[in-house]
Amino acid sequence: MKRFSVFAMLLLLLGVSVYASDKDEDDLKVPARGKKARLQVITDPPNSDVYLGGKFLGKSPINEMEVASGRQTLVIVDQGYELVNIRFNVWPDSLNVYNARTVIPKGSIEVTTIPGKCNVLVDGDAADFTDNSALTIKNLDAGDHLITAKCGKKSKEMLVKIKGEETIKVTIDATKK
Repeated sequence: MKRFSVFAMLLLLLGVSVYASDKDEDDLKVPARGKKARLQVITDPPNSDVYLGGKFLGKSPINEMEVASGRQTLVIVDQGYELVNIRFNVWPDSLNVYNARTVIPKGSIEVTTIPGKCNVLVDGDAADFTDNSALTIKNLDAGDHLITAKCGKKSKEMLVKIKGEETIKVTIDATKK
């Protein structure tokens, strides 16, 4: 039993040393804290609130602002949504750039039904009805939604994935089983 536990410990130590040597050298580096650094933050679209280390820096774009170096939390908020929350290395004596497309986690769906006159429900709640034309439902949270078309005695459901700032087009045929 003692030999087995010694063997297991050796394997564990060998595994840890192999794992440590596989780490990228840049992952192990941490920027010096409290030195002068410059930060540039560009968001598409612009005009998002930018915070670094809990301090409000202003609206994007932030262009070569002097900040303290170190590993800090970068937060970008737009229309009340926290779109970015990351650990960001701010290196001393250099320009540190963050450039990203920010997407509000809301989208739309355009529903066409067969037959053309149906009541449409989103996640069980009445949305509106189609009247021989497509119905656009706006401001839906990103993620999966159950869309139901009730057309007289017939109904059909469809699971639809909503993506931020996109309009998804679907056709629900309630005449088919």
